[in-house]
Amino acid sequence: MMNMSLLHKLVDNNYSVDRWVALLTWALLTAACLYFLAQRPGSPFLSLHWLLTASCFVVFYLGFHVATRDEPLPGEPTTRIVLVAIQFVLVVVLYFLVPYNFVAILMVLWAAQLPYFMPLNKAITASPVIALPHFLVYQIYWQDDLAWLSALLFWTFIIFSMTMMGTQLKEARAKENEQRINRELRATQALLAEATKQTERTRIARNIHDLLGHHLTALTINLQVAEHKSSGEARALIAKSRSIAQLLLADVREAVSTIRESDSMDIAAALEALDVDIAGKTVTINYPSPLNIQHVETAEAILALVQESLTNFMRHSTGNHYQANVTQTDDWIKVNISDNGKMTKPINEGNGIRGLRERVALAGGNIAFTESPTFTISAQFRRMTDND
Repeated sequence: MMNMSLLHKLVDNNYSVDRWVALLTWALLTAACLYFLAQRPGSPFLSLHWLLTASCFVVFYLGFHVATRDEPLPGEPTTRIVLVAIQFVLVVVLYFLVPYNFVAILMVLWAAQLPYFMPLNKAITASPVIALPHFLVYQIYWQDDLAWLSALLFWTFIIFSMTMMGTQLKEARAKENEQRINRELRATQALLAEATKQTERTRIARNIHDLLGHHLTALTINLQVAEHKSSGEARALIAKSRSIAQLLLADVREAVSTIRESDSMDIAAALEALDVDIAGKTVTINYPSPLNIQHVETAEAILALVQESLTNFMRHSTGNHYQANVTQTDDWIKVNISDNGKMTKPINEGNGIRGLRERVALAGGNIAFTESPTFTISAQFRRMTDND
């Protein structure tokens, strides 16, 4: 029952194939080392030497398991770096505790984590230093004449594991970037469709006002002139026609006013296109539907706020929950964005934040960034009309 519970827990923790392989490798290596170690006179089963070795194996995997989790850890990224450093120390300690040089397989597992913390080329450059303790301990401490050969072979395995994980990480980031671009393209396409509709409505309203309204006005004036120059039954018919023309002109003006009042863009579809599923993280974007915006600058600014903040959350945040709330009243449209990640350093207003400030200012809004207790973006835009 306990084993099944542990299995379900590992599955629920989003164990990927590479982590399952690492677990299997660690388990077989640990079992083999502890078994052969127990056969030696100096380290029988449950002796202090045997228990210390077993503890090092267990603590190594616990550190590996936590350091490779997708879920954010407290004190990112320092916590993961400390865990990786502890794993390295434990592997070197095991070199002194276990006389079998194949324990260096643990160093291969350890090295596979490095591309997540440094560029691949730097990790490969550091690989000879990583393999050096294996050579020194087994050559000097264990008096293994072929330690240089095993160290050389395991060095190539270390480079291989680094390269494989670096390639996998590069592909994952490329896929993430592709998904981000697709989301932004869908949002832009939805915004463009709404902007096109707005432009078409404006064009139709202008044409109705300028062409049909002009002709009806001219017709009304001509009928008025004809009414004054006529008499009898003809005059009564002309007067009735002029009255109808005036009513038609009033209807045209009312129709134009109605079109202009509804001259707005619904950006709900564009915001919906930005929603995303992230393993180990939750994204919530709340907005009213329809969400009508009168000016394209305001719509672009709102979308940019959500796009940029969501990208930063996926790439840099230590939190696991992102929330964006877009609300509207009669006078204001407000955007509040936050995630539960902790700030590790003060906000650096680089090109991204400056770009958001410029977009919001162009739309006539204002924006504020808050660092404590979590990073929060607050922006608001006045609901302007064409008469403003």
